[in-house]
Amino acid sequence: MKSRRSIRTPLIGLFLGLTVSALPALEVRMAADTLSIQAEKTPLSEILAQLQDAGVRVAMDDRINPLITAHFTDREIGEGIKRLLADCDYALSWKTLDGPVGKIKLLSEVLVYKPGDRRLLMPRPTPSATMAQPRTAQTNSIVCLTNEILLRLIAGITREQFRELLMKHGATVLDGIPALGIYRLRLPPDANLAETLNALAKDPLVLKAEPNLIYGSITPVRTGDSGQESSPRTVSAPGGPAIAILDSGFTPNATLANAVVTTLDATAPWQTISDPLGHGTQMAFIAAGAVNPTGMGSLSPAAVPIIPIRTMNDQGMTSGFSLMQSMVFSVEHGARVISMSWGSESDSGFFNDAIAYARKQGVILVAAAGNEPTGKPFYPAALPDVIAVAALTPDGNVWNQSNYGSFIKFAAPGFATLPVGYKGPPGQYGGSSIAAAYTAHVIAQYLASHPKADATEALHALTQTLGSTTSAADMIHPEIPRFNAAAIDLYLKSPRPGFNPL
Repeated sequence: MKSRRSIRTPLIGLFLGLTVSALPALEVRMAADTLSIQAEKTPLSEILAQLQDAGVRVAMDDRINPLITAHFTDREIGEGIKRLLADCDYALSWKTLDGPVGKIKLLSEVLVYKPGDRRLLMPRPTPSATMAQPRTAQTNSIVCLTNEILLRLIAGITREQFRELLMKHGATVLDGIPALGIYRLRLPPDANLAETLNALAKDPLVLKAEPNLIYGSITPVRTGDSGQESSPRTVSAPGGPAIAILDSGFTPNATLANAVVTTLDATAPWQTISDPLGHGTQMAFIAAGAVNPTGMGSLSPAAVPIIPIRTMNDQGMTSGFSLMQSMVFSVEHGARVISMSWGSESDSGFFNDAIAYARKQGVILVAAAGNEPTGKPFYPAALPDVIAVAALTPDGNVWNQSNYGSFIKFAAPGFATLPVGYKGPPGQYGGSSIAAAYTAHVIAQYLASHPKADATEALHALTQTLGSTTSAADMIHPEIPRFNAAAIDLYLKSPRPGFNPL
């Protein structure tokens, strides 16, 4: 991190190109390794907001907001910011993004404060292009961010070729996922997403381009006040197969403290994880084994390590890119199972690639089927490499609000008394989210009791168990196998397929 008193700031790199205009008197342009500003008596906060629209985090002391008059073109980025913030103390942070075209250095953060005083630094509001009000792409009515694109390039592309491609579309590199070879780009505010996607599809340098899809959390149903049947128990799981929970976050608590391997807030990686909705913390209690679903009788869950990851914003929405980042983080930090209680009716080729990447690393993926009985495929649950789970009621029948369809693998217990509420008080909750988290828990238990079993063996044993316990008692969903207490007990005690214990 360099201050304005330090030596010359390093170049931002080659790949920022954005022209925006919020007011007639203001123009901010970041292109290649330069910054251009045309501002006449403009509040500093408005200029910094344009940098934030280009993917730069901004925090400033609200006592500082001078009127800026600046007119310069194509000035080196560090020198340009030095000119802009001549009367303030500031610090810059940079990040290096690795990818198919090599390392790209990007400006990641600007801090502006009174001389020697950072106590009142306040993060600026996020850019206007947020997931709070997602818009619809004009191509096929999918819900996505209208000014972002995910991109994969051909092998061997040069930096100059990539730079020319970005400049052609006025795009800015925001981030990337090296393991998947994906870049995340931001388009100018006036860009037409459908037209840009069509143009990129025809570009010989581009292998694939997609919008950044929006996924929503699955809302659990509160069915009553807190009861005595399922009080949380303190769990300690220092080792064993871990479950990554991609959800609304996690509120640290004493009950689960010794089960947490690591955490990540994918919405703001520099912050400590939190959970403004409560849903992710609910799933953590189920996945770790601190709470047993209602109707499971004396079947006692074992403690399972967890990796809580916040992927959702305060409105319960997330982007495909954030989910893919979280999935790679889960794999890199040793998760053997990934639990996903969110979805969309839109499919994504890039997300399919992320699922395939996780499966290749030996990870088992479980997803909720959805809490609306539409019969439509719900992604990622509907993907072939994902276990789609519907919810069972406490009496063992398939819940009539669970989604249905040929993509659903089975139904599992989906009701529990939880010590944390969803946007409200604790109590009894139900839904396919709980069923998915509990299924992930049981699979992790199997892997713990069969340490030499790989993902394929664990899934094969699950299929065999369910095939031997399938019942058609439910007239609404007769085709869905029931992952009930008897089936779970049989599954956990079953030997590895093809393995005869002594």
